[in-house]
Amino acid sequence: MSHFSGKELKKLRKEAGFTQKLLAGKVGISRETVVAIENEHPKTIESLNIEVVNAWWQACRHLVSEPSQLSFKAQVMKFFALQ
Repeated sequence: MSHFSGKELKKLRKEAGFTQKLLAGKVGISRETVVAIENEHPKTIESLNIEVVNAWWQACRHLVSEPSQLSFKAQVMKFFALQ
C-alpha cells in the first residue's frame, strides 16, 4: 500500500510558515504526531488517513507556491492511482 510522503508534508508546513505545534492545532492532532508523520515513523505514516492529509493541505495551501501546490496534487493523484 502506498502512503503520503511525510517529507512532502513537512515541506508544505515549513513553506507555509507554521511551527509543528501551530500546524498540529490547525489539523487537530498532537505535535508529536506531526513529528512522527514528518519523520515517516512507519506505524504513524501507514495509519495516516485522508482526513489528516486534507486538513494539513487546507491549512497550508493558500500560503505555499504554485510549484508546491502542483507537487502536492501530483502526490494525491499518485496515491489514489495506487489504491
